[in-house]
Amino acid sequence: MKKITCLLFLTVFVGFSQQEKSQKIGQVTKDELKMTLYEKDSTANAVVLYEHANVYIDPKNKFQFRTDYYFRIKLFNKESFDLADIEIPFYKKEKLLEIKAVTYNLEEDFIKKKFVGDSKIFTTQRNESWKETKFTLPNLKNGSVIEYVYSVLSPYPQIDDWNFQSSIPKIKSEFDIAILGNYKYNIRVIGFKALDKSDSSIKKGCLYIPGIGNGNCLLSSFGMNNVPAFKEEDYMLNKKNFMSRLVFDLISYTAVDGSKTNYTKTWKNADRTLRVFLLDKQTSKKNYFKKNLPKDILTIENELDKAKKVYSHIQEKLNWNEKYWTREDLKIKKVYEEGSGSVDAINLILYNSLQAANIESYLVALSTRNNGLPTKLFPVVNDFNYILVKVIINGESFFVDASNKNLAFGQIPFKCINGDGRVLDFKKGSYWEELKSSIKSIINTRVKLEFNESNNLIGNIDVTKKGYFASDEREKLSDINEEEYLDNFESENTSLEVDDYLSTNLENNNIKLKQSFKVLIENDNDNNIINFNPFFYGKISTNPFKLNERYYPVDYGYKRSFTYNLKIEMPEKYEVLNLPKEKTLALPNKGGIIIFKCNYKDNAINIYLKYSVNKKIYSKDEYHYLKEFYNQLIQIQNGTIKLKTL
Repeated sequence: MKKITCLLFLTVFVGFSQQEKSQKIGQVTKDELKMTLYEKDSTANAVVLYEHANVYIDPKNKFQFRTDYYFRIKLFNKESFDLADIEIPFYKKEKLLEIKAVTYNLEEDFIKKKFVGDSKIFTTQRNESWKETKFTLPNLKNGSVIEYVYSVLSPYPQIDDWNFQSSIPKIKSEFDIAILGNYKYNIRVIGFKALDKSDSSIKKGCLYIPGIGNGNCLLSSFGMNNVPAFKEEDYMLNKKNFMSRLVFDLISYTAVDGSKTNYTKTWKNADRTLRVFLLDKQTSKKNYFKKNLPKDILTIENELDKAKKVYSHIQEKLNWNEKYWTREDLKIKKVYEEGSGSVDAINLILYNSLQAANIESYLVALSTRNNGLPTKLFPVVNDFNYILVKVIINGESFFVDASNKNLAFGQIPFKCINGDGRVLDFKKGSYWEELKSSIKSIINTRVKLEFNESNNLIGNIDVTKKGYFASDEREKLSDINEEEYLDNFESENTSLEVDDYLSTNLENNNIKLKQSFKVLIENDNDNNIINFNPFFYGKISTNPFKLNERYYPVDYGYKRSFTYNLKIEMPEKYEVLNLPKEKTLALPNKGGIIIFKCNYKDNAINIYLKYSVNKKIYSKDEYHYLKEFYNQLIQIQNGTIKLKTL
């Protein structure tokens, strides 16, 4: 939450009773205490009975912005008791006022109250900018209702988001605000659920400024009823992109003398801010790198080869210090010489080095997946938290990031695949472009086995990985030694034991990673009958999609393809009793495919499985198709082969 400092100049404030809309403590009823479950979601451990925020100017406190908060929550069982641990952050000059908190229980048909005492409320300094007040409501039991209120007094005009939706369902959630006419906000509703209440009106003459006249106020009231809990699932962007909430973006402020401050700038102004302040004027250092890059790199004639060499040189020379966009004083010459720096410093060095090599390149500002999608309606510089580089060679674009040593040229960290990035063209004007990798992500597995004298399978599993599968594996191998890696491999693939292992192309990110495992697979032999599952590696055991309905897209980030080839040599002493059935399945709109073939031919069992996810993003309307896609895939991979020894 970014606060914007602004002085409020008011001579006379003709008050209206906005404060009367604030909810008072003491509204718990016997019916609420007798509730044993929430009928609209019987699995919920708790439900918000009512919550409310009321924002207005407080004439009793130097006309500062005041927000009065009210919460009433039903706790059905012990799994929800952590909701009674309250943490309230507040920023710099903000103040927390009038905290009251009560736990209610029903005992012998009487409502019993337990208040939180002042001595049980603690405030700590989290960092230079933020403080935090904590307290825990006492005497919790199954069926308790907790109720608490507090107010935040703020000299800052930036209004915090109001989250209608959370991890538990809500029966009613409301937000009221009185905005003075000299403040302009863009009000946005995010999320799939529509507002049940959205009322706005203008109150004329609420503000009088000598020499200017009467000002108006915007009174707004928003609400949602029966808000379902937000349930997270695999393959999604940050939940704040989809949770129903109210957002206030400050556009401008007009002072009493008529002067106007615009907080929403043009993209041209935003580009200048990025270049001058956030990138610290470190975008014009190519002459230094012309002198300091290895000479053999700059003499390469092929542009793509030269760009790859520049990238590899920066990637190998510089180590990431685990900081992202520092927004501090950058000295990229010093970082280059010392060999360690933040993401922004490393990629600024990459950008300047590409410029020195006369490679067309641009910096790209973006927001990572865990930071949320950036606002496109108007420039919000603080949405960005990461810097990449875009390279254009013979009309083809590549996004690159030299801060990660396991990425190939044209591949960016998975965390950066988050909608569009802002390509910073300081001459012709910046623009949005989809963030994606130019490298396909595949896993090809080839398994060749035979039976030994003990009726166990022995042979090789050869795995080829490309794209994100390769970079993830390289990162895994760089973090642990080979013995630990193989222990983890056997734990993930429980049917096999690794006797020997070899990896190829481990150091070269730009070509496929190859791994070879020599394995032993023990079989159960019961009365000369052998049953085994033929998917020894890469098997999917559980469906990642379990919701009855998903209200947000499925976001894989990148397309992916898997191929599994198995050949088992069969001596004459074995008779094949059962093989899995072949199957083919396709998702609508060419979204993906499963091809499964199985046969016994020329004294060998042959299995071929290929499945692919052909889209980066699937809409919520395609969710049930994906869910069934994985159900069918799991059924295939749970199939068994049945043999008889003669």
